[in-house]
Amino acid sequence: MILPQHTLRSYDKQLQHLLQLILDMGGEVKKMVLAAKASFRSRDQARVADAKAADKHINELDVQIEEEATIVLALQNPLAIDLRFVTSVLKITGMLERAGDLAKNTVKRSVKMGTFAPEPVIRKLEKMADVIVEMLDDALAAFNEKDTHKATAVWKRDEEIDDLYHEIFSAMQQEMVANPDNVAACTHVVFAAKNLERVADYTTNLAKTVYYVASGKRADKAMLKGSESAGA
Repeated sequence: MILPQHTLRSYDKQLQHLLQLILDMGGEVKKMVLAAKASFRSRDQARVADAKAADKHINELDVQIEEEATIVLALQNPLAIDLRFVTSVLKITGMLERAGDLAKNTVKRSVKMGTFAPEPVIRKLEKMADVIVEMLDDALAAFNEKDTHKATAVWKRDEEIDDLYHEIFSAMQQEMVANPDNVAACTHVVFAAKNLERVADYTTNLAKTVYYVASGKRADKAMLKGSESAGA
């Protein structure tokens, strides 16, 4: 991130380290979303153990970031964009931690689907995961580059995820009526899709927070119409 340079190099290093930890944590969440995508077809119980281990690492990063951000607030008394950055780091780490929990849960849900694998729905679930990974990449890049345009673009993609979720939900409703024996499996599909939809929500909130850090303005729906210009 293009943060102001300070007289104390140690302060700059603290801020840059916080940024790197957020990027690392976001990268771990991205891996878990990809693991969830792979689990829609493999249904491998071993993936659950891997997801739990990855989630533990994300939780450790969450604690580390909170501790380091608190130290910066206590010792450096940051102002202006620095203050927005540090306080937003505390918000973002919570978003990423919850997104990781949801991705882990999605892996667990996929295993419970058993042999139920309607191809059109599986493709939609995979599409949801792919879009979320792209959203995460763009949101993290926006944070790193202090780019309000990239942050806004992430928010715009949330509607794409919502549409996919509603398509899956509708398809599972129809399947449960037509084939009552598949009710349990359909329920797990719906919950998996809902988990991904919520991961996208957290990613969108991350992007809104990035917009605030970079511009000093709160994100609002006017952004989606292109009426907001980038701020610094």
